[in-house]
Amino acid sequence: MGQAIYLRGGAAEVGNLQGELQKVFLQERAARYEKMMHAAGVSKSTFEPRLAAFENCLLAAAPHWLEEFQAVANAAGLELWQLLLWNLDLPEFKKVNYPAAPLTLKNLETARAGDDGIVNPYEAQGTDPAMGEGECTTFFALGDSTTAGETLLHKNRDSRDELQNIYIKHIDGFRRFVGSSDLGNLGTAHLHSEELFAGANNTGSPLIEKQYQENALNDCHILRYIGENCAALDEVVPCLEELQSRQLIGGGGFGLGMILILADAARGLIIEATSRQLHHQWFEEDGITVRANHFEFPEMQAYCNGVLPGSETRAERARQLLEPLDGLMDIATCGEISRDRENAPHAICRNPSDGLGTVTVSTSTSTISARDERRCQTHFRNGHPGYCPPVILSPGDIVSDSDLASGAHCEHWRGFRGWI
Repeated sequence: MGQAIYLRGGAAEVGNLQGELQKVFLQERAARYEKMMHAAGVSKSTFEPRLAAFENCLLAAAPHWLEEFQAVANAAGLELWQLLLWNLDLPEFKKVNYPAAPLTLKNLETARAGDDGIVNPYEAQGTDPAMGEGECTTFFALGDSTTAGETLLHKNRDSRDELQNIYIKHIDGFRRFVGSSDLGNLGTAHLHSEELFAGANNTGSPLIEKQYQENALNDCHILRYIGENCAALDEVVPCLEELQSRQLIGGGGFGLGMILILADAARGLIIEATSRQLHHQWFEEDGITVRANHFEFPEMQAYCNGVLPGSETRAERARQLLEPLDGLMDIATCGEISRDRENAPHAICRNPSDGLGTVTVSTSTSTISARDERRCQTHFRNGHPGYCPPVILSPGDIVSDSDLASGAHCEHWRGFRGWI
């Protein structure tokens, strides 16, 4: 592990430290994006209207994010537009192969030395561009459905094969949160708020026409917005309705809805949303609730245009595994489920060798306790859950680890991947 760092203070101060830590990895990602743009026959000028619209969205919703990421760009030797481009869902890249972040040479040599049916993790990174959106599997367990009687919220994040980071961030004037995402992401894909609720974002169903707002906040951005602005779960739905009324909500991918799954010590909350509509449901009874990547509320079916491949399969498999565990759920069991490969390539745990354009890049299991705030913590796997050791962060802490925040920890462990 690295050194103790503090991602707290003014937005520019926090951004400058992030840029210094992540510089090498951000520059590498920028170089890959430049190649993608060349392959797609596009340039910065192609995206200038989108970038301008997105900047206006950020100025309306979270201007401190722009200040933070301008500082990130300056410290990393990049331009702000390069980072903002990674935060947009761009149809221009739909037919372009997305190259994964590179793996380290020494681990490639190790992988190639084996001949016991292990796939070389580098050569396994070929993708199907048609399957390029993020897909995740999330569930929460309330009350006596867990062995400790404390809420658990677990998420498997399937996304582009990029380096991930984990951090505790506290921008002046906003709430502190534990977060994790790919480097260069303005938002977070895992959330544990200092207000002691946890959350996850899943891509939602493909949407009918006029239900998706381009160049707006995606589901990762929304999850961070909730973490920084909401004092309790009761504030989340009004918060989203206000953003929706200002036409600032996008989706979980181009033309896709979003699903937000949140829980505190007593309740769970699921929100299915398009850019124009949303429906939510509270869960207060003991039990386990699952979501994958399709809308399930009857009230949202009129806005759907089909189901992402494999989403129903993963949700059904998760429910199959979880049903006999009601009353027995614990952190170790969540970890076991996170590695489940049944129904591959549409498994809960996704490998690059599945060829679907996304991979399980991280997992989190949050404990939310009403008895002792010190028991509120999140167990992360900062990479593929079959090959990364767990790391634990608490929303009560203020210190981050430099290797976790920079991407160096993820870069090291993802190099050990190999799939049978």
